[in-house]
Amino acid sequence: MNRIIQLSILFLFLFSQTGCIQKEIIDDVNIILASGYDATEDGEITGTVIVPVYQKQQPVTSEILEEKAVLSRDLLTNLQRKSSDPLVYGKLQVALFGVDLAKKGFKDLLDSLQRDASVGSRVYLAVARESASEILKGQYGIRGTAVYLSNLIRHNIESRDLSRENLHLFLYNMYDKGKDAYLPILELSGKDELEITGVALFNKDRMVSEVPSDKMIFFKLLTDQYMEGTYTMNLEDGVKVSVKSITSHKKVRMASKDIVKIDIKLEGHIREYTGSKITPEVIKKVESEFKDTVEKECLAMMEHFQELDIDPIGIGDQASHTFRNFKIDQWKKQYPNIKTEVKAEIIVNESGVIE
Repeated sequence: MNRIIQLSILFLFLFSQTGCIQKEIIDDVNIILASGYDATEDGEITGTVIVPVYQKQQPVTSEILEEKAVLSRDLLTNLQRKSSDPLVYGKLQVALFGVDLAKKGFKDLLDSLQRDASVGSRVYLAVARESASEILKGQYGIRGTAVYLSNLIRHNIESRDLSRENLHLFLYNMYDKGKDAYLPILELSGKDELEITGVALFNKDRMVSEVPSDKMIFFKLLTDQYMEGTYTMNLEDGVKVSVKSITSHKKVRMASKDIVKIDIKLEGHIREYTGSKITPEVIKKVESEFKDTVEKECLAMMEHFQELDIDPIGIGDQASHTFRNFKIDQWKKQYPNIKTEVKAEIIVNESGVIE
């Protein structure tokens, strides 16, 4: 009985001491919430980090630290020399890569983040149309730049046209022999204003092309699924219709070793319509034109991927699970010449219409 009491006291003591230690560590470190990396003309890498500064009854401000290094692993060491307290990645939310660096490749930087046990796998990654440093030095929202960037990407994944991505998914796709990675592109649209203007396409860790913003819906239909999307169509005579609350599912299957079939099912309802009246004929027309557009755009996008010899859809993965004795080297030679068939099923309702 006495031993049980002694163990209980010891446990409570250790627990209370753990709490004190954690509080002391948090108070004595600078927690990096966002980081950015840019290539320089002399072959170095510029690293920029955001450390939040909290003040009573004031918006969160950001302290910006910036340094250069030849090797990615030296960036944090050099940044430490400018910080009043030790820099740690404990709550990193977003990492940005300047477009010039993205085109050269940033595998070493990703490796450094991956090896840091304090960096979560769900950290968002993005390509900066301008420099990553320029974006991180802006002031966005009242909760700080890092929170704004994280919420911007999360919101567009959940409710708009951005396919799911984070550090874990990017690394998985980058190292997967049957799939390639992609990231959102962020661009300054005004003073302290940002928007997502496309999707960067990668071959391993190098950016080789991009999907423009007006084609992102078709990219998401091919690579992810919609839970709550929106699409506006132009019908004849200048009539416009907005289809909202879009949900979608896709199925990729190999009909043979040189034919891939992609089935897309999309449902939504007409929210706005500029014509005189919505009739069953109008709904059928919307469904028909939407179907034709989806099939045409997705097929063109797939052919573009083949020309670039990249596979963000993961058709190679599907082939490896379909055929016995699958050989990746043989597939790489075959992939640019396979035939793609895209079939879309569109279901549109008129509930919630605003005429």
